[in-house]
Amino acid sequence: MLFKLMLCLLILLIGAGIGRLKAKTYDNRLYHLQELLTSIKVLESEMKYRMDPLPELLIRMGKIKEGMSGVLFDTAGRLLKDQAARDLTDCWSEAVETAYGESALNREDRRIIDDLGIELGKTDLEGQAGMFQRTFSLLEAQAAEAAEEKRTKGKMYKSLGTAIGALIVILFA
Repeated sequence: MLFKLMLCLLILLIGAGIGRLKAKTYDNRLYHLQELLTSIKVLESEMKYRMDPLPELLIRMGKIKEGMSGVLFDTAGRLLKDQAARDLTDCWSEAVETAYGESALNREDRRIIDDLGIELGKTDLEGQAGMFQRTFSLLEAQAAEAAEEKRTKGKMYKSLGTAIGALIVILFA
């Protein structure tokens, strides 16, 4: 009897854990988008005020920022510096895939980040400001969507995991 009770409790906890694990992907997506927004704002201000060559600026940003955005900047800067024959767009796309390929970001999030590399460093500061504003507004919309998904779907998966665990316990008992 005690064994059966422990097994039922374990099944219930596993169901709840699986639900929380699935819900965590929505938390991670929101976190990555917010971190990226902050990092890109810092990149914009660094470009305005320091005016360093882009590869050096990206490598320095990679050292300053932690997380996936730091990996993005560092990878893009190193690829651009080491392979001078390649253009920034290719290096940036490869860096986006390296940094965010296995992340919780969806395809649209990665496309917005990838589009940033198309225009980055190709125009004057005024043109860059417009490009950054467009990227900010798109990423902020994605972050708002991610927050809503976290609130609704995250809660649903947590409840669903617990409910499935309870259903299995009921069927088992």
